[in-house]
Amino acid sequence: MIGLLMWAGDSHPAWDTSAWDWAWGWVQGLADLVAQAFGGLGRVFDQSGGLSLAQRLGFFAYVLLLLYFFWRATRAWLAYKPGPVDVQQLTDSTPILGKNSPSVEDLTAELRRQLSESSMYAPTTLPAEAPTTSFLELLGDIEIDPKKLGVVLPRLLSRLRPTLAYRVGGVLRFRDEEPDQCGLTVTVMAFVFGGSRAMTVWGKDWDEVIHKAACCVISSLLPVTRAGRQPPWRQWWGRELEPELYEAYQKANELGRAGHYHEAAARYYEAIRLDPANPYLRTELAEIQEKMGLHIDALDTCQRALALDGQAAHRYNKRLWQIGRKLHWCRMRYFRHPRRYRDMLGLRYRNTIILGISEMTAEQWYERRGTNSQGTHEKLIPVLVDRYWPVAVDLADIDPLVKNQACFDEEEKARNWLEAVLKLPSESEGCDAAREKNLSRIRLAFQKAATRETNRLVADDLWARLAGLYAPGRVLSWIRLFWPFSLFQSARGPLQPVTRGAFQVSRRIWAPLRLAWASEYFDNNHSPGSPPVRAGPLVWDRIQPKELRKQIHKARRRLPLCPFWRRRDWLTLYNSACVYALAMKTEAANDHLREELAWRAVKTLEKAVLVSKGKFASVEQAWLVNEDPDLKSLQADKLFQGFVQTAYPSPEVSEKSAPSITEQMRDYDYRLLEETAKVMQDVWLRRSKEAGVDIHEATEWLRVERGIWERIHEVAAAGHIFSWRDRVELIRSVQVNSNPTVRATAGFPPSVLADEDAPDGRPSSEEIDKLLERLKRGTELDWAPDSRSLLWQQALSQASADREAFDAATFRELSFGYVAAWQRLHDWLAREPKDQDGEQPFLKALRNIPEP
Repeated sequence: MIGLLMWAGDSHPAWDTSAWDWAWGWVQGLADLVAQAFGGLGRVFDQSGGLSLAQRLGFFAYVLLLLYFFWRATRAWLAYKPGPVDVQQLTDSTPILGKNSPSVEDLTAELRRQLSESSMYAPTTLPAEAPTTSFLELLGDIEIDPKKLGVVLPRLLSRLRPTLAYRVGGVLRFRDEEPDQCGLTVTVMAFVFGGSRAMTVWGKDWDEVIHKAACCVISSLLPVTRAGRQPPWRQWWGRELEPELYEAYQKANELGRAGHYHEAAARYYEAIRLDPANPYLRTELAEIQEKMGLHIDALDTCQRALALDGQAAHRYNKRLWQIGRKLHWCRMRYFRHPRRYRDMLGLRYRNTIILGISEMTAEQWYERRGTNSQGTHEKLIPVLVDRYWPVAVDLADIDPLVKNQACFDEEEKARNWLEAVLKLPSESEGCDAAREKNLSRIRLAFQKAATRETNRLVADDLWARLAGLYAPGRVLSWIRLFWPFSLFQSARGPLQPVTRGAFQVSRRIWAPLRLAWASEYFDNNHSPGSPPVRAGPLVWDRIQPKELRKQIHKARRRLPLCPFWRRRDWLTLYNSACVYALAMKTEAANDHLREELAWRAVKTLEKAVLVSKGKFASVEQAWLVNEDPDLKSLQADKLFQGFVQTAYPSPEVSEKSAPSITEQMRDYDYRLLEETAKVMQDVWLRRSKEAGVDIHEATEWLRVERGIWERIHEVAAAGHIFSWRDRVELIRSVQVNSNPTVRATAGFPPSVLADEDAPDGRPSSEEIDKLLERLKRGTELDWAPDSRSLLWQQALSQASADREAFDAATFRELSFGYVAAWQRLHDWLAREPKDQDGEQPFLKALRNIPEP
């Protein structure tokens, strides 16, 4: 365009530039070009003379072509961004339903709210006028007058830039088929290149319908908008995303933030079933499993996902044990697939953390604890042996575990040793010496594997930085410095989940320190004559704060020769504090040394809180205060408790120490039973007030009631601490059986993270176990709640087959019996009133449930 204007005004510049001799050569040249361009533009609109008619027509055709491409580009960018989504008011086509009639305004507002939470609906002054569907219609709406170019051109340019990319509408529907009677046909119209998509969803109530419709709309827009370029939807860009996958992930994310870890894990499994090759889903599942204390399950989740970056498992194992810094072609694979490297970064880091906290992982491995302990262990042993057998090359010579076996080479010997260690039985638990010796073997093997994974990850990160894989993120951070607001609000999260400083702290200090601890533990539990294991640069009983501080400062340096320019991101400072807290576990640490280490750890955490951003400021609070195994020795210190009250103030100060994962799960089971009793009491009270009850509906209620009591027994069993599926089944049974009541009860299901300490005087877990065992397998099976529900279910089924009528008074008496039973159970669990006689009122209420 500029070239054409300069050609037209070559001999007719708009002004004389001969007076610009005093300016620099390039300034005068630029002035000449500008004068020629404006001179050519004047000749185009000069009617008295200038260009020929053919030249004018060619010029205007070229302008129209440029405007067309500009119009298409602005529409495509608005659709990709995305721009405002016009959510029109829903249309009600349902019959008159009385109290159950939907409120169109409320449902429309709820749909807009759910879309806005996913950044798919920007608050605007819409409804706006829909853009024209073709370029000719756009030009036809504007009267082009050459004499009024000052008015026509701004109007034309404003119309070329559209303000609306998508429009969402819906029609409310209703059908007689149960249970999903409420429906909504939602239509998504795209104004980019035309086209629309209509989907129909059904649900039990209008809230469920609106939620499903919002998931359908978002799953339609994600693969074609900028949000789909961000994790965890990057692999779905340009493809059709299933609404069930998006719904499962969103629900899992919400439940995880709220502390409902068991339900979140179930939702993550649903999402992984629909998208098994997504490493982000596996990473978040592993984090949830860690918070539930399921370290072996989290290890299995990470180990089976390490090859999701496009390489086979044996390729990953080969790259893991490449020694040295020389350039190898295997190191270059991430340069060809930079996104795969970033996608796997968080998962690989989580794998090193799980292996690195070997004192907890080894104990659970040895005791075969987990969701499906025996099956998980047996299937995971071949994976660990193939991947980490080099850690046992030197240990097989020191430890005589497989001394008498004939081996052809070091690899076979190391494989046999590692396999024998991972298969060590836990039956010798009665012998403390044998148990500690076996634990030391497993722990040292896991710790050496974690050290190697850390070194490999840091080396890959170095090559990634040299290749410029993080350059886009660096450019983005600089752009935010000059244009902070809009760009910051549109950001979906950090491009790099783990920083370089955190990698360096883990490689230089955290992993060697834990390896020294595991080596010392291994030496102390073996015969004095055996040679000591020194697998790292640090010696556990010679740790000094000055040396740790020196190593941390080296790890935090941005440049090798610049001691004052250090990394101060949250994760780097947090890992540094974990190193100080971990050193407090050394046997050589006296009171003065522990105080110094605690002081340095707390000061580093204070710096970390000052730079915390996003989820680190709130979501990770529970992990820092109660759950992180690196901070266990620090959590009992007064300095740390004062830091917690400063960083995360609360109205009540707890004097109790952080509970173990077993105590936390038992407390959660107790609160879950208490809230279940409260909800079911309200459910049966509501049912007792119904005028007429269908016999088939009552039979289904009693079947679910029997299942709830059976699941209560499974949840309260002492040996089912890690069986989270039983808790999920109990929660779902109560929610399905009492949907309106659950929505009115804000405390169900309770969060795993208790807001306050457990009240004194509540029944112990042993009391609950004995009582439920008595109800389940005692001699008085005729009044046990599950047996009584089964008898009523059978009786109603027979009455239905015989076409007998169901007396409303009988059902009301039965409902009051269950109301009293659930109320007594809740009172006994909550100790209300305080002077009640234990569980006797509850047992009496169970006996008073009428027989069929």
